[in-house]
Amino acid sequence: MPAGVKGTTYICDAMALFQSDPYYTNGKISSLYADIAKKHETTASSVERAIRHAFETTLIKGDSEILEKYLDVSNAQNSNLLKSLYFRLRHEELKNRDVINCNPESCKMKKQIYQEAMTTFFTELEHAIKKRLESS
Repeated sequence: MPAGVKGTTYICDAMALFQSDPYYTNGKISSLYADIAKKHETTASSVERAIRHAFETTLIKGDSEILEKYLDVSNAQNSNLLKSLYFRLRHEELKNRDVINCNPESCKMKKQIYQEAMTTFFTELEHAIKKRLESS
């Protein structure tokens, strides 16, 4: 993601807000835009457009392997991209933390449980998205 694109800063702010308050990850994206806009003394619609532009630029010019790792490229809506980025970054952070803070046996078990949970989560999320798209 190009660092010079204004939306990149807003995406970083969004990740910090997701981390601090689960309210935002439960679908309250419009209030997320408003809170970021207050911080930067701009409008929520400007924040939304800047984030969309940053994601569009990344999807067009970015490395497809990295995009697949961090974003759900099948649904390019801001809310979906922000949430998938957050959950995948969080997953990576937790995975790295577990590797540092556990003995080999418990680490292996934690990794297996976490992988099963994430697989289930992403399968259910994908199913819900497909179902919603089909009903539209």
